[in-house]
Amino acid sequence: MNIWIMRHGEAGFNAQTDKERTLTSSGETMAFKQGQWLGKYLLEQRVTLDKVIVSPYLRTLQTLSCLEKGLQAVNFSQSFANISEEWEGITPYGDSDNVVDYLRFLREEGAQNVLIISHLPLVFDLVQALTNYKESVNFYPAVIAEIEWKIDKGRLVVAEYP
Repeated sequence: MNIWIMRHGEAGFNAQTDKERTLTSSGETMAFKQGQWLGKYLLEQRVTLDKVIVSPYLRTLQTLSCLEKGLQAVNFSQSFANISEEWEGITPYGDSDNVVDYLRFLREEGAQNVLIISHLPLVFDLVQALTNYKESVNFYPAVIAEIEWKIDKGRLVVAEYP
């Protein structure tokens, strides 16, 4: 299974709750450009995604929207309508072990390529958990890390910085 883990784009702080924080214009641009990179990468690899898991926080939903526009800009035309899932389990302080268990389930169900859009510290913790604490990524806003995860041993394939 290949898993792309993305931190949301740059977000502002002028919201009543953490869940309501929105992307800045720079954050929207970052997510769009990362979508272009990911689209080209997936097209080169001839890969489509089986599942997209996104935090229900506003900034992650906006990141997904901008990412999809970037994907479309490079003619990666897969629709995420039927494969996207909002999940409270991947909010900032989600449990990485719980996420790994869900990824195991998805793999058993036949999923081979999964995109996760979430937050710090969870994105960092996930890379660590999936690589048995052998790899880590500096998750600045909109960074995408790809993990190749076989059985229960993963390795970092690439980390793309905007």
